[in-house]
Amino acid sequence: MDTYVIGIDGGGSHTRVAIADHQGHVHSYVQKGGCNRYHDDRAEQNVLEGIAEAIQKAGLQVQQIASLTAGMAGLDQDEHYAWAEQLLRRTGIQGSIHAVNDTRIAHTAAFHGDPGIVAIGGTGSLILAKTEKGQWIRNDQFGHYAPVAARFLSYDTVHSILAGRYGQADMAWIELVLNYWNVNTIQELARLGSTGFGGNKQETNRRFGQMAPLVTEAAGKGVPLAVDVCDRAADTAVVGIAMLAACFQSDSVAVSLTGSCLETPYMREAIRNGLASAGEAGGRSFRLAAGDLTAVGGALLEAWDTAGIPVSENMLATLRSELATIRP
Repeated sequence: MDTYVIGIDGGGSHTRVAIADHQGHVHSYVQKGGCNRYHDDRAEQNVLEGIAEAIQKAGLQVQQIASLTAGMAGLDQDEHYAWAEQLLRRTGIQGSIHAVNDTRIAHTAAFHGDPGIVAIGGTGSLILAKTEKGQWIRNDQFGHYAPVAARFLSYDTVHSILAGRYGQADMAWIELVLNYWNVNTIQELARLGSTGFGGNKQETNRRFGQMAPLVTEAAGKGVPLAVDVCDRAADTAVVGIAMLAACFQSDSVAVSLTGSCLETPYMREAIRNGLASAGEAGGRSFRLAAGDLTAVGGALLEAWDTAGIPVSENMLATLRSELATIRP
């Protein structure tokens, strides 16, 4: 009899639900809106509808689900995890249910349980390490935050423009930023900012997040202001990664970068260069690891583990191949 598990990658922008069997075959994949209840008013509906649709699409019943692991953005405290597990129980699934921060499944996807550091920079930002002793450590435990989330790159850009921190070489690109905000001058942008950019906080953050590709692409083209913004953000990520690496015994630490911002060519190279410098100064080497699974794949690996299903190389190869064909 087949054993089915559910893996969920629940970020601030999207909730991705996949169902796989004990051989690694993916039976359904569904994508909904974000699952962070502090950023999306429909977070609960997105999660519940995504799970229900995935089960129906796979031709299954809830009683056939042996295990579910959900990596969800915004889970930081005990009450957050309790809320998430209560929400997931509303699906009617009687098997094992496990809710973790979405950074955890990104780590599992990258390292398959081995030690390493994963930095996420997409809708949200967090850096998570698993040491050789199996200890999980986050950068925010040290009071550190790396503003590499999409909206922060855009906020820094707009704030820098309004503060006059630009030169003649930036002017053509600043025109694109003004067009993005449907204004004609920097003064009009300032007036828009004084009103909160014309929307509620969620809408404004979403609009700033959607602007981020304009910033990272400009940095890749050498626009000075965009380069400054991206380099500042990348440096904070380098500090967070190197800080967590101090908790490792090994002098060589694997690092994975994920998320819409950190996966861009400019940010990836900026962090690579920053880590090279940090390694020289601290006597430690960093190697960027190319993950072979998406985050939802990491959730499925954890769901199999919770269900007591050992993951063979054939299962992993099958899962890797089938997830690679899915286009969200």
